[in-house]
Amino acid sequence: MGPSRLLALLLPALGYSLVVSHPQSSTMPRLRAVFSDVDGTLVHYAKDFEEHGVRLVSSDERALTAVVEGPGGDRRNCRLLPSSTLGPACISERTIELVEELRAVGVKFCVVTAARKSTMLRRWDLLPTCDAHVCEGGSRIYIDGVPDTDFANRFVDVCGPMDRKLEGADARPEPLWQFYRRLGEEMPELGMDADSYYGMFRVGTKGDATIESALRDKIESSLPSGISWSTNLGKYDFYPSAAGKGNAVKYLQERFGVQQSETACLFDDDNDLPMAEQCGIHMLPGLTSESVKEAAARQPSWKVAKTAGQGVFAIEECLEALVERAKLGNKVEAAQPSDDDVEALMREVQDATFGQAQIVKGKGEGPRN
Repeated sequence: MGPSRLLALLLPALGYSLVVSHPQSSTMPRLRAVFSDVDGTLVHYAKDFEEHGVRLVSSDERALTAVVEGPGGDRRNCRLLPSSTLGPACISERTIELVEELRAVGVKFCVVTAARKSTMLRRWDLLPTCDAHVCEGGSRIYIDGVPDTDFANRFVDVCGPMDRKLEGADARPEPLWQFYRRLGEEMPELGMDADSYYGMFRVGTKGDATIESALRDKIESSLPSGISWSTNLGKYDFYPSAAGKGNAVKYLQERFGVQQSETACLFDDDNDLPMAEQCGIHMLPGLTSESVKEAAARQPSWKVAKTAGQGVFAIEECLEALVERAKLGNKVEAAQPSDDDVEALMREVQDATFGQAQIVKGKGEGPRN
């Protein structure tokens, strides 16, 4: 029996009242890690946020800076991040500051994206400081800037080594690349993309419903064992089943020693759902796909930003809520007495019981002899 429990039983028997404060936050798990998607969550594109009343005031692609203005006239200075697929994206300086506030109170912050290696490396210095970077749909992990080979070795037989020199997808012998070549041969109308990808490849259907339906049929009938897929930004991503965002988050939780209930997920799209399922706290700055909208409707505990769709303003709203929760959790934890404190109090009670000291109890009588 621990000292706290023993004290709770001992004090009433001695005639003392034990008053315990139970703030609502004391039942809330401490926030220890945040896993965030990047495109559509942490960084935002004008074509998306302009539909929600936010406008791009200015943009300088040479200086990699921009200014955006919200519906109420508030402005944010932003950094411009390059993208191989969608062009420059905005991340506000306030977002950077909020991530720093989280890390300052001991919260791990990790980005998890489907972006290719080359895009991640170009964006690295423009993103917030992170404890881990995950890219290529959860197949490539960097921890403190160093590639993690332990995770990559779990599926090396499916996609090959992550550190080999870049070679054309036509020359890679593993099952993932065999499937890549077969799709390209059997469906030449697809837009095939393996450039700077080592653990996944991406397929586009050019917005054609007929092509998309044929691809779905092909996946249903011919997807090899050990390979999974998801949709992201209107594209289809294929990667080893042992990789993926959910498995990457689970691996990092184990690596960092954090529990699911202590982990928050920031996300917006279909390929984020396995990552969300691995976390206990869910924050959505936007609802990009129908599957995410449906999932959010079924999950009342998921928090959709009041400013959802408003780009940098929505992610700031989510991060501010996480910062408040993290700081409150630290205060509650600091207020809890340690076992040493409880043992010291027990000794005082014991001394009083045997007449070796007096404990002033405030109102009410002391223990009777």
